[in-house]
Amino acid sequence: MNILRSPILAAVALLAVLLLAGPLVVRTPVWVDVTYHDVSAWNVLHGGTHYRDVFETNLPGMVWVHAVLRPLIGWSQEAIRVADLIVLAAVTFLLSRFARELGATLSQRLWLAVAVAVFYLFETEFIHVQRDGWMLLPATLAAWLRYRQLKSPSLVVAALEGVCWGAAVWIKPHVLVPALFVWLASWNFVPARGMVRATGGMIVGGLLAGAAGTAWLVRTNTWGPMWDVLLNWNGEYYQWTVQGVLDKIRIATTYFPPFSLLHFVAVPLAVIGMFRRRPDLAARGVLCALYLGWLAQATIIQKEFDYAHSPPTILGLAVLACHGLPVGPVFLAWCLLGSAVTHYAGDQPVLQAFRAAKKATYRMTVPDHAILDPARLGVWGRAWTDDSMELKDRLTYYRNIHCAPDWADLKRVEEFLRSKRVGDRDVVCWHDSTHPLYVWLDVKPGLRYPHVMTAMKFRSKLPAIRAETFASPAKYAVADMVPCGYLVPGGFPAPPPAGLIDRVPEYFPAWGATTYPWNQRPVFRAGRYFVFEITTPAGEIEFPLLEGLKE
Repeated sequence: MNILRSPILAAVALLAVLLLAGPLVVRTPVWVDVTYHDVSAWNVLHGGTHYRDVFETNLPGMVWVHAVLRPLIGWSQEAIRVADLIVLAAVTFLLSRFARELGATLSQRLWLAVAVAVFYLFETEFIHVQRDGWMLLPATLAAWLRYRQLKSPSLVVAALEGVCWGAAVWIKPHVLVPALFVWLASWNFVPARGMVRATGGMIVGGLLAGAAGTAWLVRTNTWGPMWDVLLNWNGEYYQWTVQGVLDKIRIATTYFPPFSLLHFVAVPLAVIGMFRRRPDLAARGVLCALYLGWLAQATIIQKEFDYAHSPPTILGLAVLACHGLPVGPVFLAWCLLGSAVTHYAGDQPVLQAFRAAKKATYRMTVPDHAILDPARLGVWGRAWTDDSMELKDRLTYYRNIHCAPDWADLKRVEEFLRSKRVGDRDVVCWHDSTHPLYVWLDVKPGLRYPHVMTAMKFRSKLPAIRAETFASPAKYAVADMVPCGYLVPGGFPAPPPAGLIDRVPEYFPAWGATTYPWNQRPVFRAGRYFVFEITTPAGEIEFPLLEGLKE
């Protein structure tokens, strides 16, 4: 084990992981949520009113981040991915500071960075450039400032901590749960008078962050539209049940094989660490509280989406590292071995028998990790210089689902619409995978719902959504066959080459004749995507029709 204490070996391992993953993760396409925030930011930057012109169910923090960053770094997917890596690096640096305060050597801190990189850089685009991951940065900084106050009380630092928590709340208010955990853990290490002063400073900082955001909302006439969504829409979007929470607790250790298994060890260690009163372990107490609070809100409050569990996985790695456990070597070796078995020896009879007998256990202990995936490694050289949509289609982890585009075909749709000289509000991107077109074409959306199918989950609002749809001045609607492809037994046949059309395929379901936008005049097709010229908008809209068929 002495060789693992070498900082040179740890640095070489980190450099190797970054070189292997870097070009591939930068070229991997972004998730639909990223383009959604881009559309929202573009609208704000061009004088539009958020919520009113682009519908949003959340607070506007991530839209603000995109609105600040995009004019500086550009609108390419690669640019926002590089920004995401910088956020990850900053979080990892702060976590390594916690580890250093607890006596971790340079080698141990570098191995922590290796573990974080192996986890995050080889995961799917579903967890990248997401609100949860980006609010981890101000939250971790706030926790670090909280720890610094335990050593040297300062009202200024307390106010800065409050500003950080407040900034994170604007991204996602769920961060208040880990903030509460950190605040409670702090009482173990300072007298009550000191905590009262620090709490007062923190509240002042949080109010400053809240006031700054509120001033923007009022100045841009966004205050009213935001509260309309929060009060009159969101109650239908989120349904919380005890059984749902129990189900989410059961799957909390299954999101990211094998990394999610760390919670079995990290949770009991963190519970002990959060309540130990030794002043020399204050850094551990604060970090453990941040981890437990984050894991609690991700599991109990949020929906069961992978991106919600990415931050507690990173924090869990830090908790283990701060307890002296070799997370870097263990997870690097585990992922290398699992990936090698999956991609190069998965057809062995003993492994097939193991998989058949214990499918869930096999998935977690023999991870299908991307670190040695030959399909991805085969385009590593291209990724340094190739920014084509075809390469993005090669690198995506999600194919033929409604929220992950076929990038090359979507680009062909853009070229067609550009030839028609479309302008503001001339295009409706009907399905989730199509709304990158708004930013590519540099136009305002023809309908304020980029996530149309999500908006339609608000059942009481369907008449209003239908009315807005048919009142739109848009000339063209872009639709995706994938969300409705399950209605055709065996799926849709292979599409013809991209080009002009004058009718939908004969095998398309009969409901297309009465359902918007399929009942409009088709003019172009590229793979799964259809462009319709809007003539007389009428009929059903897709979501209630499909719900009826399911019943």
